[in-house]
Amino acid sequence: MPKADFAHVLQELEALESELEPMRPLVDEGEERLRRAPTARAAAWRQLESAVGHALESARALIAEAEWEEPEEAADAILVLVENDVLPERIGNEMVEITEFTVEQLDEEGSESEDLFDRLAQGAETLTEYVEYVHHFLKSWGE
Repeated sequence: MPKADFAHVLQELEALESELEPMRPLVDEGEERLRRAPTARAAAWRQLESAVGHALESARALIAEAEWEEPEEAADAILVLVENDVLPERIGNEMVEITEFTVEQLDEEGSESEDLFDRLAQGAETLTEYVEYVHHFLKSWGE
């Protein structure tokens, strides 16, 4: 495998993790509490959007450093990671679902979505696993 510098990937993963930290307590507090707090819903929506953005950017950076064929669409970067055995298909599919949700909600106010809590809970779990899989891949690169 070619020598690669994954500094940009690591920077994006760190930013992703910083978005996940405040999402976890919101999920732990439950849907009813989030439903009653519009400010928390808006913050949760922004964090989910930002976290997905960092995940996609880290995927694109990993693809570039690994010198794999870069996809035209940012969301397809996740599928490239699945094809190259960085992510299992389950995580890839869940990442695509979360990405599609955030893109679909761009024209609307995402914090008003009925699915926000479910997507937030799924996102926190899936994005945490994403970080773990990418870190594992980076550690094994070049072994």
